Amino acid sequence: MSQVPLHIATEFPARSLEEWRRLVDKDLKGKPFTSLQSPLEGGLTLQPLYASQDAAPPPPGVAPYVRGTQALGHTEGGWLVCQEYAEPDIAVAAEAIRNDLERGTLAVWLCLGPTRGIPVKDEATMEQLLASVLLARTPVHLESEAAPVSMASLLLGVATKAGVSRKALSGSLGIDPLGILARTGALPGGVDAMFTEAAPLVTSLSGSAPELRALLISTRAYSDAGATSVHELAWAIATGVEYLRGMERAGVPPEVAARSVQFALSVGGQFFPEIAKLRAARLLWAKVVAASGGSPEAQAMRLHARTASATKTQRDPWVNILRGTAESFAAVVAGADSISTSPFDEPLGAPDEGARRLARNTQLILRDESSLNRVADPAGGSYYLEQLTTEIARAAWTELQRIEGLGGMEKALTQGDIARVLTETRAARDKAVRTRKQPIVGVSEFPFLGETPVKREARKAFGVENSARVPGVTEGAEVSRSVGLKPSRISEPFELLRDASDRTLAAKGQRPTAFLASLGAVAEHTTRSMWVVNALAAGGIESREKHGFADPAAAVAAFAESGAALAVISGPDAMYPEWVPALTSQLKAKGARVVAVAGRPGDNEAAFRAAGVDLFIYAGADLFSLLSSLHAQLGVA
Repeated sequence: MSQVPLHIATEFPARSLEEWRRLVDKDLKGKPFTSLQSPLEGGLTLQPLYASQDAAPPPPGVAPYVRGTQALGHTEGGWLVCQEYAEPDIAVAAEAIRNDLERGTLAVWLCLGPTRGIPVKDEATMEQLLASVLLARTPVHLESEAAPVSMASLLLGVATKAGVSRKALSGSLGIDPLGILARTGALPGGVDAMFTEAAPLVTSLSGSAPELRALLISTRAYSDAGATSVHELAWAIATGVEYLRGMERAGVPPEVAARSVQFALSVGGQFFPEIAKLRAARLLWAKVVAASGGSPEAQAMRLHARTASATKTQRDPWVNILRGTAESFAAVVAGADSISTSPFDEPLGAPDEGARRLARNTQLILRDESSLNRVADPAGGSYYLEQLTTEIARAAWTELQRIEGLGGMEKALTQGDIARVLTETRAARDKAVRTRKQPIVGVSEFPFLGETPVKREARKAFGVENSARVPGVTEGAEVSRSVGLKPSRISEPFELLRDASDRTLAAKGQRPTAFLASLGAVAEHTTRSMWVVNALAAGGIESREKHGFADPAAAVAAFAESGAALAVISGPDAMYPEWVPALTSQLKAKGARVVAVAGRPGDNEAAFRAAGVDLFIYAGADLFSLLSSLHAQLGVA
């Protein structure tokens, strides 16, 4: 065996990006280079190759904190495993908190409110809720949909009663006026009034409770309503700019205000862009605070990440475990200080203990078995992620400048600009979902019509949302108003079709059914036929398959025995010109209410439609619209 050392740097000299590009262009044989690029949300483009940038970001722990706010990352103690609670029953919520803290949860995040959270009314209720929480050791975060300063005072009152000094407290108090305005559509007293009310608390806690942050910037409302990564990031930073200005008007300097801010961002299904988004968030916040005169210490972002609600499904909810794992993994790699993994059954209502256990253990496995906390900034050094971080930061900065041109985030909300942008982004995302360009496993891809529903105990229902009256507001009081942002999950269109199918099954004893007339040998039709079965199942339509008809008469006879009202012709394109016209007319004569053909019709469309074909099912079509049309023609309500 040779003992001669291999010097890779000299044996394989570096090649320039231009040299790689010339080779790629040669292999493309005339196709444009753009054919290798993939579009991302927010107007970004994924390149096929990334190279080293001119200047690498500073190491972890150094402003502008792209690589994290701590020099060693989370290698010493790991990130904080944080659980979120929105259970409307105080006793049930308190028991859930106790159970989770005993089994690995390190911090709690309380969603408070009379309609979509825990209905804390007074100090006694808050004390009951936190009965098992050691406030001197456990960070507590509040996120209130109403009266956040009052909720903060209740928490501080409980701590005082328990003999816990403010210096020992950690977490955040959840004073987020624009977040409340975005979620509920109304803010009693207005934004400036809340800044004035919060200013003494912010000033007091800056000295007495340095680890307890009074202000919150939560993007939950935007993420749940369909914001892209770029918009979510831009609006978070725009909110931060608004808070620094508002607190300064209330007498709190930017240095103090910046140290009082807790950020909470959602992590969605685009793995690498979500990593880049969180890294870019630290970069942009550092730039904003520096421009405001803040010190490097004040520029460090305290970042909480939660797995997104919009990506979760009610159908085949077990897949949510995989989604939550990938999203939590992305948050860890991006260097979030604390992370909440949503229970897989969250779309079905208040999570039960088993689902919370799986969510909690997801992070414990990532930390203790996968050892993700043993590397400071795992994303550092990746040309792709470093460049993507820069691109997302620049795109978000452009959007931030647009918001500033409107007069700031409050005006963007109250004048309906945010709602308008979200309507546009939701429409684009909805189109991608409907055409399965953005597939949803278990819903639009590989749906299982025979899935067993998740069994859960009956729980108390949440209060009525979007009440005409804002709790605690007297008639005539000043109220800032905006278009309340409606949460939505991307799987909802197809789930509505599945719900209709379930109702038909319950009422008639069977689902809407399709007879699949597969032409030719199994090898000739099976790929297309299985694709059609999968596509129909996304709408709750069950397929009855017959493989390999040799002539139209056999297919028609089998259809007559099936009792189906929908027939789908599936086979190789070469057989269609001869078979489709004759078979369609015979199927219609035997009672087929609808005849569909699998595949693009091409030049045969006019002839096929003249023969009686009602629609064509093919990849890239608006599958939701096709399935909705089939429901209507089959009489599915």
